[in-house]
Amino acid sequence: MEYYVAGWDGGGTKTAMQIRNLKGEVILSAHAGGLNFNSQSKEELKQTIHTLVTHMSKLQGGLEACKMLCVSTAGISNPEAFNFLKGTIKDTGLTCEMKFVGDHEGALYGALGKADGMVLISGTGSICFGKNLEGRTSRTGGWGHIIDDEGSGYAIGRDILSAAVKSYDRRTPKSMLYDLVLEKIGGKSVEDIIQYTYNTAIGKKDIASFAPLLIEAISQEDQQGIMIGNNAAMELVKLVIPVAHELNLNEGELALTGGILTHYKAIREKVVCQLLQKLPKLKIKEAMYDSVTGAALMALEQVKKGSVR
Repeated sequence: MEYYVAGWDGGGTKTAMQIRNLKGEVILSAHAGGLNFNSQSKEELKQTIHTLVTHMSKLQGGLEACKMLCVSTAGISNPEAFNFLKGTIKDTGLTCEMKFVGDHEGALYGALGKADGMVLISGTGSICFGKNLEGRTSRTGGWGHIIDDEGSGYAIGRDILSAAVKSYDRRTPKSMLYDLVLEKIGGKSVEDIIQYTYNTAIGKKDIASFAPLLIEAISQEDQQGIMIGNNAAMELVKLVIPVAHELNLNEGELALTGGILTHYKAIREKVVCQLLQKLPKLKIKEAMYDSVTGAALMALEQVKKGSVR
């Protein structure tokens, strides 16, 4: 029988799964629905778990060949979420050892290929998470878009909409962001922007979808766009400093990941520059792998340590 380990990376709309044999080779990758206890119904969570476990059951050796499952998902610190997910997985017949971690911990292991160091994530939301060699952890940010998520795609999108109406009001110098926003929503007036923004069907991801307008604005040297980009970079730097200090990782490794830090060159360069001014011995790395790879590698590490029979 060829034994294997499994890593699940659960998001709000999609859960990725990666299966590796004990040699570390990927033997299966698959996807299912969301696995966030805070944003999915229990029936939706059950369906996601059923889909993933069904994929595993079709592998050589079936579910009995699984030595370890590592689930990386948001909200797992909530005891109700932990108990529900673990209980539902066990109800499928999967009896292997299980490890549950926050999605930021899976992201750290995937980004650096190991458990220690720091990861700064800026996608729709934003968070910095770190873990040192003593096993102590620290995090900043990630408290949700209503009161936090500064430097994220959501925050940038919100700031773009704000800049558009302020430009219309002449409270700020004229900005091309006003016209770019109207073009994106197919609108003709400021009232169309307001109607779109406050439509009850518009959510966090819809607001974050305006963030790409910043790239064009910065390339055209639009001053409001430049200010938004600089502010986002500054807020992301603020996330890293306390984590580095608390864990004595001022000379440690930091990976930058997420859509904003990956695709927004101006913001990434500003973040790197400001971080190295404040922490000149910090080692800033390109992310090695994604979060689902991190979850699978964490499971494999547990087996290789001999902590799983």
